[in-house]
Amino acid sequence: MRMHNRREDSGCCSRIFLKSIMVVFNIFFWLSGIAFLLIGLGSLFMRHGYISLLNNQLFPITTYIFIGTGGLILLMGCVGCIGTVREVRCCLIFFSFVLMAVFLLETCVGVLAYMYESAIHEELARNLNKTISEKYSVDNDVTIAVDNMQSQFHCCGATSSSDWEFSKWSMQRNDTRVFPTTCCSLTNATCTLAGVYTEGCVDHLEKYVRFHLILIGGVGLGLSILQLFGIIFSCCLAQKIKEEINL
Repeated sequence: MRMHNRREDSGCCSRIFLKSIMVVFNIFFWLSGIAFLLIGLGSLFMRHGYISLLNNQLFPITTYIFIGTGGLILLMGCVGCIGTVREVRCCLIFFSFVLMAVFLLETCVGVLAYMYESAIHEELARNLNKTISEKYSVDNDVTIAVDNMQSQFHCCGATSSSDWEFSKWSMQRNDTRVFPTTCCSLTNATCTLAGVYTEGCVDHLEKYVRFHLILIGGVGLGLSILQLFGIIFSCCLAQKIKEEINL
């Protein structure tokens, strides 16, 4: 009987082979968790200043789910290693359920990112001009975001510099300057039409946001495939352990 078990344990579906595969999988699983955290945190810090310019909450939600998924992967990777190395069947079963949850989260993040990516142009075209006209100098977060946007992208207004002409900020001023200093290519006390950036900001901001959404969507959907292999291998190893216990 022992020789029979030993022969069975030397094939491609043997316990040793499955344990080796699970160890390799957990290494990639941890690396994917680190990637999720780095991309999520990087996107959060790089894009956070512009969130106040967007009315749709899908933008920050995808980032927070991305970060949460990365943390969950790093934590659950320990459970997978313990279950694999010590051959704890309950840990492997629990690990497979967690992998299913991670798979669903990653898929949701990818789908949400791509859904929002396709709608970002309409949202920015519809709302950015209104946000600049009504909230600049009124809402501190919006003011900082608009100034950073115009300085970073060398642009002025949503579609053009004329967006500032009837803005609340312009109406509240007593001088003749109708453009914020961040609209100007030259830093001086008076920002007149001669030194104002000619391009609007909506196209630049759209490209910037779209790049991050495509990155999050691609990584989320791409790495979700990895979890399917983990589910299969962890279930196979758990079943193999059960079979050997019952022998």
